[in-house]
Amino acid sequence: MAEQKTLSKKLQGEVSTFFEYAAPERLNRNLRKLLVGYLIACEDGHSFDMKDLLSDLSALFELLDAAADEMAAG
Repeated sequence: MAEQKTLSKKLQGEVSTFFEYAAPERLNRNLRKLLVGYLIACEDGHSFDMKDLLSDLSALFELLDAAADEMAAG
């Protein structure tokens, strides 16, 4: 089983500061729009591994959803 990594106090502070200036809900929505717009523009001419990109972005979107939920709960 892989070792679970934890965020350093410094990185926790950086993430907290980031979410103060970039609302998770807005960032999530804008990244999704950017991705969809890009995919429409590119069609089938991808020069990178789309599976990795979509997997990573999906994980990021889930993180942003969790951050938005936690911030809304106060």
